[in-house]
Amino acid sequence: MTAANLFEYATRSKLRFQSTRGELTVEQLWEVPLHPKDARDEFHLDAVAKAANKAWKEISEESFVKTEKTSEHVRREAALDVVKYVIDTKRAEEEVAKMRAARRIEKEQLLALLAEKQKGQLSELSEKELQRRIKALDE
Repeated sequence: MTAANLFEYATRSKLRFQSTRGELTVEQLWEVPLHPKDARDEFHLDAVAKAANKAWKEISEESFVKTEKTSEHVRREAALDVVKYVIDTKRAEEEVAKMRAARRIEKEQLLALLAEKQKGQLSELSEKELQRRIKALDE
């Protein structure tokens, strides 16, 4: 099932997701933190995914005779897939944010080093060269 089909199914069938703070809609999943805010808080996507996985496993006991999926199988599997999709997306966004932060820090460090080098070059100029540059700036 493609992501578009998955979310269409999830919204049309009004999937709900169990959490420590009650049932969540598909839209509310995007607001649930990826990680717990503190060690005692169980309101995060991993806990929601575990609950969805448990619900799916409850009705997916192995049977070698009955192999067809019921509508409830499809519903619970879709719920689990939606949570996993949200987790994967949020993890990817988190990685991008980390990379951007690292680049920003490196750029700031390089700019500071460049400013020091330029400052050092100016201090090496003779008095006559400094006066000439100051005069050129005043024109």
